Amino acid sequence: MPDPITGEPRPPRAPRIHHGTDHTPTDRHPRNPPKAPDHLGPTLEWLQPTLRDQYGDAAMLAGLLAVFGTISAGGFSWVLEWWAWGLLAFFPWMMFRASGNHWAAVGAGWVQWRSSWVDTYQLTRIQFSADGYSRVLRLKDALGNEIHSFKISEIQRNPDLWDLVYNGILHSVASGNCDIDAKTRHILKIPYELGPRPTRSERIRERRRRG
Repeated sequence: MPDPITGEPRPPRAPRIHHGTDHTPTDRHPRNPPKAPDHLGPTLEWLQPTLRDQYGDAAMLAGLLAVFGTISAGGFSWVLEWWAWGLLAFFPWMMFRASGNHWAAVGAGWVQWRSSWVDTYQLTRIQFSADGYSRVLRLKDALGNEIHSFKISEIQRNPDLWDLVYNGILHSVASGNCDIDAKTRHILKIPYELGPRPTRSERIRERRRRG
């Protein structure tokens, strides 16, 4: 485990599904971050969309809605309808708010998604799942803290952040006190030799799924 204050030495690069290249900004501070578990050490890496990103997402959605309305109406007659302008304002505004809620942070031994956090070195459950179109991880630690739906595309977007999380995941699996199935091991590329081996039925289901 890295030093909880400095984060050194940093763990090796972790395998990833999502190969993002975003790094923790060094030229600005985060905007209104949720309270972090400072008793486990300071925040070392974080990820948050910029206002430019939020406005860009909102503008893109507005453009798509305008194109859809034009095609559906066979022209620009929709611009005369007040409710169409209401929708054109409401949904981009919702997108702006939703994208601003994407906050991820990590210390040497903890990870936070929005306002929820877990101790990565005391995980008792790691589960891969799907939430709509997103692939997510569900995490729970020995103290009962949970992250119900952590988007893999978000947690792995910052490679330095993911390295610290993955190091804790490996430690938790190796402890033998963590519930993790064969599918999740395969997705996260965790060696079967680490920790208790999956049961025969789990291995068979995983082979059938991959076959």
